[in-house]
Amino acid sequence: MQNFKSTTLRNARKITGSPEYYIDDPAQFAAAWAALKAGRGQGFDPARLQPQHLVDRPAPTPEPIDQTLDRVGQRVRDLIETKGYSGQPPYAA
Repeated sequence: MQNFKSTTLRNARKITGSPEYYIDDPAQFAAAWAALKAGRGQGFDPARLQPQHLVDRPAPTPEPIDQTLDRVGQRVRDLIETKGYSGQPPYAA
């Protein structure tokens, strides 16, 4: 019986650890999640488990990525200059 439990939990970890492979079968993913929760002695409400594609994603940046990187890089250089840092970590050769 213990071997069956450990095999079930191992398979459940495999499924929940790679949700991209099980996106077409949400019932299998939910069953694996329920098995992991039961293995920890916790309850599980499948209505609260949302598919990843339904979770809100942040909006894209309003500017192109190269402009963002230039702006952030300049801000970092300004902070280094303001604080008087050399710009190199102390362990650099």
